[in-house]
Amino acid sequence: MKDSKENTHTPNHISEEERMKCILFAAALLIYGTYGWFNDDIYIPGKRGKGIHFHGAACTLIYGAFIFGAANFISVIVDHYDKRNNETNYQKFAKVTRIIGLTLLFLGFIVSFVASWD
Repeated sequence: MKDSKENTHTPNHISEEERMKCILFAAALLIYGTYGWFNDDIYIPGKRGKGIHFHGAACTLIYGAFIFGAANFISVIVDHYDKRNNETNYQKFAKVTRIIGLTLLFLGFIVSFVASWD
């Protein structure tokens, strides 16, 4: 016997514009991050200053943050096409990728700051 909740599930609808933004942001993070990581120089511009260049371990941590950010954007697209009733799993995934990404970003700033003392 099927649960009546199964029959009432409506999959998420994410607009084409939102999906395109997610694809572009994910691609930009991966392309820029990969280029910067291979050159050992990821530059994040500053709003009022000259920005920060990340090298070495800090560069790797920032690149990791970019990867988790891209995964977060891609999950929005996958959720749109997934017709199963598992939105809570996507919400958990988004939360975990956001927390790990922000943690790696924060650690990258700390490593860069400590390395600048030398």
